[in-house]
Amino acid sequence: MPPSDHSIRIRHATEHDAARVAEIYNHYVDVGGATFDTVHLSSEMVGQRIKQPKPDGWFVAASEDSILGWASARRYSDRFGYRFCCETAIYIAPDGQGRQIGNQLQQRIDQHCIDCNLHHAVARIIADNQRSLAFHYRHGYEMVGIQKEIGRMNDQWVDVAILQKIFRPDGN
Repeated sequence: MPPSDHSIRIRHATEHDAARVAEIYNHYVDVGGATFDTVHLSSEMVGQRIKQPKPDGWFVAASEDSILGWASARRYSDRFGYRFCCETAIYIAPDGQGRQIGNQLQQRIDQHCIDCNLHHAVARIIADNQRSLAFHYRHGYEMVGIQKEIGRMNDQWVDVAILQKIFRPDGN
C-alpha cells in the first residue's frame, strides 16, 4: 500500500465545492458500476445536500489546486428510530486514484460518526464492485447481505451488497 499523500487536506465541504463534487460524482454516473443514477447531479443539488445539518456531514480531499475526492454521511432515514444511523459514500476523482485519499476520507467519516454519536453506518455497493467491497472490509465494514436483482441497469438486473459498521462508545 503506498503511503498517504500528505499534500492532501481533508476538510468540511462547502457550497463552493459543490460543482467539483458534482463533477466527480457525475463521472461515475457516466462510466457506471458505482451508482444507479443515470442523470447528472447539478451543483445546486449537491450544494443543498452539503448544507444539511448534522448528523449529515460532507468532506472533501483538497490539494492545493483541486478537489480530488469527497465523502458523505447522510441520514439513513427520517424515521425517529433510525436517528443514530447514516449511509456513507466516498467517490474519488480519476486523477486522485492511488493516493490513499479514500482511506483518509473514510477515517474522517468514521470520526464524524463518532463525534455525532452515530451508532451504525450503512454502505450500499453494487455487488460486483469488488474494489469498493474490499475497501469497506479493510475499514471495518461487514457484509449484512445481498439484495438480489434490486436494480436494473443496461438491461440487466443488478445485485446490491449491504454492508454495515457499528460504532461503540468504548471503541470495541
